Amino acid sequence: MFSIKFKTTEELPEPSPRLIDQVIGQDEAVRIILSAVKNKRNVILLGEPGVGKSMIVKAVGEILQDFGDFTPYYVIAKPNLKNMERPIVEVIDGEYKEDTKEIPKIDLKTSNPMTLILIMVGAILLSQYFLKSMPENYLLAAVTVTSLIVLIFGFIIILTSLMGASRSSMSNTLSPMDLKPVLLYECKKRPLVRASAYNVTRLLGDIKHCPLGGRPPLGTPPHKRIILGAIHEAHRGILYVDEIKTMPLEVQDYILTALQDKCLPISGRNPNSSGATVETNPIPCDFILIMSGNMDDVYNLRAPLLDRIDYKIVLKNKMDNTLENRDKILQFIVQEIKNNNLNPMTYDGCCEVVKIAQYLAGSKDKLTLRLRLLANIIKMANDIAMGKEIEELLGNFDEKGNYNPETKKDENKKVYITAEHIRKVFESGIYSMEKQVAINYIKNFKRYKHIVPNDTPKVGVVYGLAVIGVGGIGDVTKIIVQILDSKNPGTHLLNISGDIAKHSITLASALSKKLVSDGKLPLPKKDIDLNNKEIYIQFSQSYSKIDGDSATAAVCLAIISALLNIPLKQDFAITGSLDLNGNVLAIGGVNEKIEAAKKYGFKRVIIPEANLIDVIDSEGIEIIPVKTLDEIIPLVFDLDSIKNTKTEISKIAK
Repeated sequence: MFSIKFKTTEELPEPSPRLIDQVIGQDEAVRIILSAVKNKRNVILLGEPGVGKSMIVKAVGEILQDFGDFTPYYVIAKPNLKNMERPIVEVIDGEYKEDTKEIPKIDLKTSNPMTLILIMVGAILLSQYFLKSMPENYLLAAVTVTSLIVLIFGFIIILTSLMGASRSSMSNTLSPMDLKPVLLYECKKRPLVRASAYNVTRLLGDIKHCPLGGRPPLGTPPHKRIILGAIHEAHRGILYVDEIKTMPLEVQDYILTALQDKCLPISGRNPNSSGATVETNPIPCDFILIMSGNMDDVYNLRAPLLDRIDYKIVLKNKMDNTLENRDKILQFIVQEIKNNNLNPMTYDGCCEVVKIAQYLAGSKDKLTLRLRLLANIIKMANDIAMGKEIEELLGNFDEKGNYNPETKKDENKKVYITAEHIRKVFESGIYSMEKQVAINYIKNFKRYKHIVPNDTPKVGVVYGLAVIGVGGIGDVTKIIVQILDSKNPGTHLLNISGDIAKHSITLASALSKKLVSDGKLPLPKKDIDLNNKEIYIQFSQSYSKIDGDSATAAVCLAIISALLNIPLKQDFAITGSLDLNGNVLAIGGVNEKIEAAKKYGFKRVIIPEANLIDVIDSEGIEIIPVKTLDEIIPLVFDLDSIKNTKTEISKIAK
């Protein structure tokens, strides 16, 4: 199985700490991306979920500093004294050093109320001093003068306070702190900035809302409310935009502008915010763009933006099942155990992971590269392996629910992930919603389905195979064909909703009629007038959508059986597509279909010869690969019953 012998993964060397060495099965894609980054080219990564798109970008980010010299820089914002709503943003090379120079004081030309109060108190005290030496005849006049002084000064204090507040709210009034530049971003090494396509503010930047407005000192000045976007933080580095399917069209236009002009201003994103009137100067943003998504997501991108992506890389979802690649899967297992602090895995457990990698790839000679899904299975198998520890922990509680610390686990006892744990996760389907739905469907309806494997031969009855759900499980479908004499000949499909299935079964009907009318089948000939035959095809007890062409061969056999009134054996299930020449073509999900035939108890399963290389486990059932319809007919029709019937008829005639 592997090039190295071991009992548990504890004996294997630890994985490389570098992410670039931990990428599995995408060597060609990694080389192309490294070349693109070195030559400052834009890249888009396309592939199924879990094949390593994000991991590849992170791995490139780790060695980004090796791609030539980099000059550190910082970004500051400062007010525009001519127009406060148009703050100035500058990118300055070098290390950031905070300016410690004292900002000159600005004469706001506003009287200080405290000074006036002190003057008023001093005037009152002085008047009291003079009142002591003043004759009584002038005392009333002196008190009156003092009161007038107090009233005048009080009026002046109130007036100057109001005037000061009024003047401070004017747009041309500034405090010293309002002139101080603000550090927005400091970049000391070549950046790799990740942003989600749907988060517009994070991607493009914004101007914070100020509920008191942008006029100081009541509100925060505009240059202090600037939020840099990832598109600006990635200057001289890499901007990685994930999940491009969610990218709005207007955001694509902004990115296109940034790629063309190498700069982009920031403005308020919320039209109801005070930041909507604020816009900066164009800010430098010279970056390498890397985007990622699924294959269908690329159609959501505007053509002009897509044209500016130099490298369009489609990541593989499978790799050949070779010794070298099995060793890579083993490396992946060790990485997951190390990175997630899991329990060690036994040799048979590692072999079972490889087997599941084959199942997920759908072929014996392939291994899946959807490694995130494989990692989830490994982690859940670890949880199942830890179940014994949980039981021991629960044993530390007495009947009253009190914790008993005296019961301790043996420190020398180790837990290992085994093949049984891996198999339990895979068979339960807890790693996949679709598979769980399919399993529940089978459990709920299997006991009601009228499927009798290895029954006596029957006319017009055959058992086909199907797969329920994407990545689901196999199931057996009973196909029944009835032929009626009618003045309105035709083919009627029952319980069939998928277009592909309808077309394929119509093809099977046409092919069956042609073969019967030509009399070229290795079966007894029979004169049949097809012009007055009405054919009914039923997929019995099929409650889910039927789509696909894998039932073509089964339907064709059932129609021929019904037309010629020759029974079909019931000890087999069959899957395969047909062309108009009677060739049996490859289908998908062959392993799931074989497993279904096993579980229902069929002795034989007939598959296209082209799918034989995909079969992973053939134990417990006879697998018959075929190339043409002519090869199938001697295997499935009960010709002995016809011979016995003819012999009995001839004896009676004599």
